[in-house]
Amino acid sequence: MKTDQQLMASISASLFILASIIMISLAIQTYRYGLFDLCYSASVISGLFLGAAAYARFAPAAKFLLGASEWVLGLSALLILSESLEHMQHTRYWFYPLALLSFVSLRHSHAMIANAVIMAIGTMLLWQQQDLLHALAFASSFSLLVALASTFSQLHQRRSRTLVELEIRDSLTGAYNFRHLEDTLGKEICRADRTGKALSLIALEIDYYPQIVDLHGPITTQDLIKQFADTLSAMIRAGDSQYCDANHCFYLLLPCTPPEGVVVIAERIRRTIEE
Repeated sequence: MKTDQQLMASISASLFILASIIMISLAIQTYRYGLFDLCYSASVISGLFLGAAAYARFAPAAKFLLGASEWVLGLSALLILSESLEHMQHTRYWFYPLALLSFVSLRHSHAMIANAVIMAIGTMLLWQQQDLLHALAFASSFSLLVALASTFSQLHQRRSRTLVELEIRDSLTGAYNFRHLEDTLGKEICRADRTGKALSLIALEIDYYPQIVDLHGPITTQDLIKQFADTLSAMIRAGDSQYCDANHCFYLLLPCTPPEGVVVIAERIRRTIEE
């Protein structure tokens, strides 16, 4: 199963390849019209897109994909804008692949700012080189494309966050699951070793849990587990985290907490639950 980072790298690679194909088609079109300078520029941009696609597809983890995408899109935008100073009527179509790529490869706020700048500059250049009607047509179509791409990007990010939450949380208690505890614990141990601060873990188990299930049934037991988890959530401090495994054993991860502090917290929790 692909991680979210691997999925985004795969989507970015596919879109960069698609954008490269579009730029190759535009290069062929400009070559047929005898606009050789534009043909060379389109070919260079196509090469940049192919390089970004190759990096996203074949680089291990592609952890620098965001930075590489920003450089590729920035260089491509500058090259297109430089050619647009004289040939905006031909290069206006080159901005559309950039708009789509920006929402996949950049942060959403950065993509919105970049597209707003491109639309403003492109509209003014087209107004100067042709007329107001062509400028307004470009601004309208580009704005519509940006709005659609922005909506899709936000929906995808929201869906990704929801899937991540479903993957790392227990459905009954709302606490993080045991697999997420294993991942977090490794990171916190490394951080504690680096900073020299204490790290503590409290394990809690409900006494006579199997007998409670046999005596009161699963529905009542689930209510008990939910109340137990809610009580723990209300008692832990900011920065602490709660986890639950498949056997309904609970764990509290307490960063920056020395042993004497753990004893006080554990006893307060035990006494509260007992009462």
